[in-house]
Amino acid sequence: MEDEVILACRRIQMMLYDDLIDEDVVEKKIGNIKSSSNNQNVKAVAKLLSSVLRQCTVEKSEQKHETSLIIESLQPFIFSCVISRIKDIKFEWMTYHLVPPSGHPNNQTMLPDLVLYADPISKMNYELFFVEVKRKGNFANGHLESDIVKLGKEMQIAINKLILRKVKCPEVVGLLVEGYVATAYKMDLKFNGQYRMVEISKFNFTCNSVGDIMLVPTIMEKLYQIQAIISETLQSLYNSFDDIEESEDTTSLLQLLVEVLLQ
Repeated sequence: MEDEVILACRRIQMMLYDDLIDEDVVEKKIGNIKSSSNNQNVKAVAKLLSSVLRQCTVEKSEQKHETSLIIESLQPFIFSCVISRIKDIKFEWMTYHLVPPSGHPNNQTMLPDLVLYADPISKMNYELFFVEVKRKGNFANGHLESDIVKLGKEMQIAINKLILRKVKCPEVVGLLVEGYVATAYKMDLKFNGQYRMVEISKFNFTCNSVGDIMLVPTIMEKLYQIQAIISETLQSLYNSFDDIEESEDTTSLLQLLVEVLLQ
């Protein structure tokens, strides 16, 4: 991430260290940083920090479960760095039911904490990104399996659906959050049809204190990497529909030519 972005974060951090400054004044100054810069990443970080300002200045509520607090911390980052940068993507937090396609060896319905998906045709969703937040003392999904196994199963289901759609070189991304450490993975089928789940990054993921603000440029950089993979697979998904339409058009044309020649 550019030095200009790091300096912007430092300026905002120093504002928040000033106990005498009013929150509305900080908000206004962050807006000035955003409007005065031509750097799109500076604008993005200012907008992001504005949205998480309350989390950086207000202590955690004791009434909230730790998992809920982590998810609340995740949401503005995921939205700003991933969701808002991808056209026509849909998402659900903690309400999505991932059902395996017909014939999949695992018929277990999965319940990811977050899923990003596309639905080019209304009868089928294609999942591209999952987030799992590790819960202390519990097994994921109500089964005797770890969160990393659950995440792998979700990614495998998504890869299989893309393969059935004949998407070229599909990659699905997953993010496992344990405490405030996030580990990103991608899954593909590049080697002899074998599922390959590879760790692509690990980073601290929090903004519950003013001191954490300097983590933001690194968080954004890692999430932009995830966003790029999602966008590439999404484009391949849309291309698969175009390829099928072109194939059908070619077949129809050949049939017409044969009929003409036989007359």
